[in-house]
Amino acid sequence: MPEDVCQYCGCDLDVRAPGSDTGFLYGVECSQCPPEKRRTNVLARPTRVRALTCPDCGAVIAPAEGHPDVLVVKEMVYDVCPACGEHCGVSSVRKLRDTAGGTM
Repeated sequence: MPEDVCQYCGCDLDVRAPGSDTGFLYGVECSQCPPEKRRTNVLARPTRVRALTCPDCGAVIAPAEGHPDVLVVKEMVYDVCPACGEHCGVSSVRKLRDTAGGTM
């Protein structure tokens, strides 16, 4: 689908310009999970957070931006469709933390 059309509702984004919304992505690999079940999770949050909870084992990971289990933190600026309100694109990404060496 072309970038100038909302992937969810088909709104022409050249005719009706999208709005914007800022959110944050946290790439987490929880050391409390058993090694055979450990995986990387990408957790989206609308604002910066002080702590995260592992979705697999429930462990609290804090501080969210300084804990060794938090590999990546990114600030995302999303395009928001004026017709349906969904995130329909990404206008910018800013890395706030990256200990994964650019692999996430």
